[in-house]
Amino acid sequence: MTVCIGEIFLEFVNMLPAFQTYCLQQSSSVNMLNALEKEKELLRIFLNVSQNDNTALRRMNLRSFLMAPLQRVTKYPLLLSRIIKATTEYHPDHGSLREAKSRIESHLEHINMKTKQEGNTWTLRSFRQDSKKKREVINIEMRETALKTVGWLREETRFVMEGSLQLAQPPDGQWVKKGSKTLKFQNMQVLLLVNMKRVSESSLESAEPGPVKDAVLVLIRDKNNGKFHLLREPLRLSNCIVSTDPDCDDTFELIEIRREAFVFRDSDRARTHHWFRQIRRYSRELGSWKKRRNALPNIMISTPHTRP
Repeated sequence: MTVCIGEIFLEFVNMLPAFQTYCLQQSSSVNMLNALEKEKELLRIFLNVSQNDNTALRRMNLRSFLMAPLQRVTKYPLLLSRIIKATTEYHPDHGSLREAKSRIESHLEHINMKTKQEGNTWTLRSFRQDSKKKREVINIEMRETALKTVGWLREETRFVMEGSLQLAQPPDGQWVKKGSKTLKFQNMQVLLLVNMKRVSESSLESAEPGPVKDAVLVLIRDKNNGKFHLLREPLRLSNCIVSTDPDCDDTFELIEIRREAFVFRDSDRARTHHWFRQIRRYSRELGSWKKRRNALPNIMISTPHTRP
């Protein structure tokens, strides 16, 4: 029987942010332990006796156990490197192993960055970064920002697409006749998130994702002073109409009902079409009125930028 280790790591790589929370609390937990040992003599005696007499503890003190998860997670890239060396390039798991190693290293670099921001004096083992890893570290930070903004549970959230798009807000509905060249575009980091219903709520580990409960577009400005900033609150696709025009097939338009209109494009036309298809898909799935009309614009909808 063949076991694909790379696929297993990729399946659970989204659980690594739990290590980040643990790492950020490491210094304060050690300080609390030191304070408790000074204040409570019985606790200090109990820990010393347990360390010396309990064979299951292997003479390790509590501080060593607190450090064990951090030491373990830094060994994953080394473990995967050794497995990769022993795996032929033609093995079906070879690509997954390399991707898993890269993504874990990116998560560890992100944890290092967060610990430095928190003022901690220690860091995890550093890894040599390339441009791909730096991009992934940025993506991890953007996902954290997006999750905090929407307030969804991580295990119920799926990141469908993420990346840089150009965005413009047309002054009126006549921009198609004039062409997209008349619009003023700005670069924006965009994330498409969906919130999945769970078939079973009895166990988060065994529950499988079900139908889409909600979907949003999160618009983030490029970094300023080392931090990401939202352009505005997330765009809920249940309240949006997504369309494209044959005369401007390098762009697509998203209209938020009774509010604003946005025009998006990617530097690559094929990727623009991929963004459009994905956003339109979830826009159609959410909202009974759009299911009836196949998500087409409604001439009776009142928006400031609806085209006649």
